Amino acid sequence: MTPEGLARTHAAAFGGNGWPAADFARYLDDPNVLVHGTDLSFVVLRRAGPEAEILTLASDPECQGHGLATRNLERALRILGQQGVQEIFLDVAEDNIPALALYARCDFTEFSRRPHYYANGATAICMKTVLSAASPSDETT
Repeated sequence: MTPEGLARTHAAAFGGNGWPAADFARYLDDPNVLVHGTDLSFVVLRRAGPEAEILTLASDPECQGHGLATRNLERALRILGQQGVQEIFLDVAEDNIPALALYARCDFTEFSRRPHYYANGATAICMKTVLSAASPSDETT
């Protein structure tokens, strides 16, 4: 993964409103941040004690609909669970139907809303999931 590749995919996934490569460079260097996937489909999470937050998740539009984001997120959640993280939080725009479906598949549930949170006026849906303790067989998957 490269900062430039991640930034390119992020911009493509978010209609040109992606984060700059410098942000991704900082995340890749931060020991509290897990960037999992490839330049074409990835998830970025930041750990803080027993919790973590999904900062962003993106797939190149040509790669969407093939389960890459789901696999990346599921694997990242297993990794964090093995590291002792117990809860994962995120916020997602209420009009981002594909992301809401992805998070529901990965057992995230809504716990709050932030009206007019995003620049376009969309409400943020705040979600979380609780991770179970990793079993020894999880470590090899």
